[in-house]
Amino acid sequence: MPFIDTHAHVFLRSLPMVANRRYTPGYDASLARYMRVLSDHDIGCGVLIQPSFLGYDNSYLLESLDIYSQALRGVVVVPHDISDDALIDMNQRGVVGIRFNMIGRDIAEIGVPDARSLLKRVANLGWHVEIQAPGAAIPTALRHMEHFEGHIVIDHFGLPDPRLGLRDPGFRALLREGETGRTFVKLSAGYRCHGLDVAPLAGALLATLGPRRLLWGSDWPWTQFEKDRSYAQVSADLSRWMPDLAALNQMDQAASGLFRFSDPLHQALHRQRKVA
Repeated sequence: MPFIDTHAHVFLRSLPMVANRRYTPGYDASLARYMRVLSDHDIGCGVLIQPSFLGYDNSYLLESLDIYSQALRGVVVVPHDISDDALIDMNQRGVVGIRFNMIGRDIAEIGVPDARSLLKRVANLGWHVEIQAPGAAIPTALRHMEHFEGHIVIDHFGLPDPRLGLRDPGFRALLREGETGRTFVKLSAGYRCHGLDVAPLAGALLATLGPRRLLWGSDWPWTQFEKDRSYAQVSADLSRWMPDLAALNQMDQAASGLFRFSDPLHQALHRQRKVA
């Protein structure tokens, strides 16, 4: 298993949720629960992704980063007009990127002037931009990001159309990014591809982007797909997609740099785990 889980969510039912949400959780995915999961599976670090139903209220995520400043990093969702002071505060607390969740939204929103202004400020902080979008929208999303001077992370294999699989135009666009590009793809949440066998997708991404442009995330607690799912199961999925231990280690090194875990403490913990 990698040392870093690059995609998880924490939330409580008591938190204020946006009115136009697509999903309402009926349970708590608390910080304490998630940290126990990491410990139980010998995973040292995690990246918390702001869930869409909490909107711009990143307070629980930020509080979680404050408590586990060495072990956690965060990716937030913010309005275009967020202040520079707020961004700087988030940066100091362990935020390393922003997310555009474009499911059910017009991908053109990424290219409006206010969004471009935000992207410039994000780039100045050295953050990356994470995009969740259906495969058909990926080529347009990448075009809108041409002027962004940072890394791009595409969620969940790029969510290709299950009827097209490897032939999905968005997935083909990801393959063209190549191993020298700035785009990373998460090998995560294959079940969100609605029945598509994602093992061939993982193989194609490894062959064209290389392991240093791939990331692994558990997608814990698997919102909307919780039934009959476990951390052990998603771990087994990764072993099936990526049986090469050397490639897994390179993926982990890439995640360490991208999410700013490349500090002496993290490196020492990682070395200790490998020896054990």
